[in-house]
Amino acid sequence: MKIFVGCSSSDEIDKGYFIECRKLLEELFKGEHSLVYGASSKGLMGEAYRIAKKNNRYVYGINPEIFKDDFDFLECNESIITECISRRTDKLIELSDVLLFLPGGIGTVYEFFSVIESKRSMEFDKPVVVFNANHYFDELFVFLDKLYNGKFTSSKVKDCYFVTSDVDECLEYINNVLGNKSR
Repeated sequence: MKIFVGCSSSDEIDKGYFIECRKLLEELFKGEHSLVYGASSKGLMGEAYRIAKKNNRYVYGINPEIFKDDFDFLECNESIITECISRRTDKLIELSDVLLFLPGGIGTVYEFFSVIESKRSMEFDKPVVVFNANHYFDELFVFLDKLYNGKFTSSKVKDCYFVTSDVDECLEYINNVLGNKSR
């Protein structure tokens, strides 16, 4: 199965995020899963890439034209260049069976909101998982609760994604939704 991993492309983030996310990624890519990602060799994206490659997993790298030089540092099985960021997001949704979000920057948050809006609008029905490593997304979910509580959006949107900060719970959820109980 193809798992999109949306996350940071910065090497300068707190090392605690690398430690926590590495545990998840190591277990995830021991399975028969392929990686779909934003094609960077840095940050948590680079970590996902290295772990997938170490486990001989198929890697789909997707980048917009503006970041196509990132492919110079990667050996993806498939390197896909799109005309812009929004087309990249469309392509990663199209290719993936599960969309997994780890701590990340503006691009990650953009992709997360794009994905939940597309799912809310019934453009697709794939699992969306947020791995809340070291409580990274806590404030984001406080903001989303403000939207739900203020009736700016329906609280049913919460049904569009699953949030956990526990590696085993995250793996169990992904394996269950993929119908693959083994790791």
